[in-house]
Amino acid sequence: MRTLALASVRHRPGSFAAVAVAVLLASALLTALGVLLESGLRSGVPPQRYAAADVVVGAAQAVEVVEDLDLRLAERAPLPADAAQRIASAPGVREAIAESATAVLVDGAPAQAVGWGTAPLAPSTLVRGRAPAAPSELVLDAGLADALSAGPGDRVRVAVGGVPQEYEVTGVTDTSAPRRPALYLTDERALELAGGQVDVVGVLAEPGATPEALAESISRALPGATTYTGVRRGDAEFLDAGEARGHLVTLSSSFAGTVLMIAVLVVASTLTLSIGQRARELALLRAVAATPAQIHRMVGAEVLVVSGTAAVLGALPGIWAAGLLRDAFAGAGRLPPDFALALSPVPPLAAVLLVVGTARFAAWLAARRPASADPMTALRESALPPPRVSALRARSGWACVGSGLLLCALPLFVPGELAAAGAAASAMLTVIGAALLGPRLVLASASLVSRPLTALFPVAAPLALASVRADARRFASVVVPILLAVTVAGVQVFTQTTVAAAAGAQSTEGMRADVVVAGEAGLAPQVATALREVADEVVPLVRGQVAARHTTLGEPTLTPLAAQGVDAPGAVLDLDVREGDLNSMTTGSVALSTLAAATLGVALGDRLPLILGDGAEITPTVAALYARGLGYGDVTLPRDVLLPHTTTKLDHLILVRGADEPAITAALDGYAGVRAVPSADLTSAGQSERDGDSWTNLIALVVLLGYLAISVVNTLVMATARRGQEFALLRLVGTGKAQVLRVVALEALLLASLALLVGAAAVLPSLAGLSYGLTATPIPTTPWQVWAAITTTTLLLTLAATTIPARTTLRPPPVTLLSAAT
Repeated sequence: MRTLALASVRHRPGSFAAVAVAVLLASALLTALGVLLESGLRSGVPPQRYAAADVVVGAAQAVEVVEDLDLRLAERAPLPADAAQRIASAPGVREAIAESATAVLVDGAPAQAVGWGTAPLAPSTLVRGRAPAAPSELVLDAGLADALSAGPGDRVRVAVGGVPQEYEVTGVTDTSAPRRPALYLTDERALELAGGQVDVVGVLAEPGATPEALAESISRALPGATTYTGVRRGDAEFLDAGEARGHLVTLSSSFAGTVLMIAVLVVASTLTLSIGQRARELALLRAVAATPAQIHRMVGAEVLVVSGTAAVLGALPGIWAAGLLRDAFAGAGRLPPDFALALSPVPPLAAVLLVVGTARFAAWLAARRPASADPMTALRESALPPPRVSALRARSGWACVGSGLLLCALPLFVPGELAAAGAAASAMLTVIGAALLGPRLVLASASLVSRPLTALFPVAAPLALASVRADARRFASVVVPILLAVTVAGVQVFTQTTVAAAAGAQSTEGMRADVVVAGEAGLAPQVATALREVADEVVPLVRGQVAARHTTLGEPTLTPLAAQGVDAPGAVLDLDVREGDLNSMTTGSVALSTLAAATLGVALGDRLPLILGDGAEITPTVAALYARGLGYGDVTLPRDVLLPHTTTKLDHLILVRGADEPAITAALDGYAGVRAVPSADLTSAGQSERDGDSWTNLIALVVLLGYLAISVVNTLVMATARRGQEFALLRLVGTGKAQVLRVVALEALLLASLALLVGAAAVLPSLAGLSYGLTATPIPTTPWQVWAAITTTTLLLTLAATTIPARTTLRPPPVTLLSAAT
């Protein structure tokens, strides 16, 4: 059978072209995502100011999660004040240099203020001037000096939290840090600006000491600290690098799972169609005594040859595609632009094995019917395939549909984000059920539209409906990729619009302040003091992220939550308090959104273990529950509790009420990088994170829809191009080319409409469940423009992919088509 399989592939390549395309695309996508996953595990951002350090030591920037990825901390975790002294005593250490960094604005340009003693870590040396010797002196790195056109003797304004102070430039170094320009102060002044906090310690090794051995030695001298060597030193320098690696691992693994699931359905439907078109050939083999096992071996060998070749060919462009995806995610702000990719043979090999295994399993499923049927039945069904589906397949399909509907309704009975996420995922389960019930759905849709379609198109409609009814299995295989495309687009886009609309509405409805004051590099206490001279209510607010310890299904879990620190917010914010009192909170209290409380399983008066942004742990008592968590964060703490555990130790916003605009403008005059905006312009809590997620999801959606669109075209072209004999018979009985094309167009419209209706039936209950779980209302936000775009694209793509190949197939004379078919 292997020889026969190879001969079949060699002499009839057109029959396997669609399968090869589907496998090649799946292999390319999985390879690209595998490269990103490996990069998230092994790669990172190269260091800049720590380039000369052999080892960089920092506090732990992640919290260990059992049997899951560690949770990255959102803020810089501090080291002990004596960290450098303890590290210096470790064997192999030549010098240990502590760094305390502060985000500043230098004449409006963002920079990092550090001590001159850290210059050897770059290494940076003076090319002009001298080192700073007084608190009011500084040295600029080369890039910052060029940007400011400043040199020794010039004076610049350095603002911390908006409060400016003049410094004299005493020197310029020979190095620059493009990602984060540096200015060097005296070590004492840098430590003072940082509030005495030590961020990292850069270590220079003695001759002969390797970074790996030195890291082990340091870990013994300073237990609990994290050591960074090689490219991982960039994680210590740039917090977003470590965060990006975590994002990349999560994103690529979940994205790969979605691609694999879609690939299974696409490849299976393509193989079902391909094998269905060869039903007569397989029936003849059964008639000449080929056993079911031989049929399976032959089909399996064909698929292994085709899918193996296509998968290997697809893995090569997959590596190139990984670079494109990296650039796209960097453009969306989810990765640093200089994040390096890690390349090895593992991702291409894994992609090839996964895709070939998927194709082989799909081939076994598709060949079961022609291989198991008796020869006479197989010959009869090769001419007219039965529309019925097996009892097992029907039961499985209805079970998937029922399970999907139950998941949609889960938020009605189980509160919390887990139930809402289950509702959002239910659409794919419903689609799988619809794919299993495909032939029945095709027949049902043909019966429903029979009368109106016949009335509109009395000649073409009966032919189109007869064709659909006669070969419901083939048409069902064509519907699956279209249905997948519609469902994926609907779920991804409408989930984002629903959450964004709910968050925006809550933010708008809860805002009582007239003006919001924001700063480019945070807001110092002096800004709020100046505003209190001209306004009735001035409430500073700090934003951050915390993680809550709780149990889910009996397992310990850490859930990250958007948080805000604010005191007595009632005058400027209406969080729609449902229980308790926000204005009477103390340092041992916390307020939660009702959604977070349901997710965490806590109630008013319970104690909740929280991990703050820098890793510090507290266990406050739940003092209030409020409804507007999407707009203002799921956690509200007293400002003095959250503020000390942020990287900058500065407020993010100041909410002002009871002051006119000229007075506020005058009060802010002289502060650098500080601006007042109308309260309506305030973005909701977590909006930047959601924006990043939206762009990331959009990129993933474009990639998935591109794959699905090619798969749809691929399947439709294959299905249409193989109908030459059918078209020739229609031509011989007097049907014109235009009439045949109208028949094909009506079939395409029927299939596209079925995919749109079933897709909407899968998407809308899913979105209703998600909306109810998040906002307590079952009405999602589904802009009609998006529906129109999905509908138009689906109809046009389906029409083009059927009528164009049909027109090509109709070009030869009918007799030529019949002779070619035989």
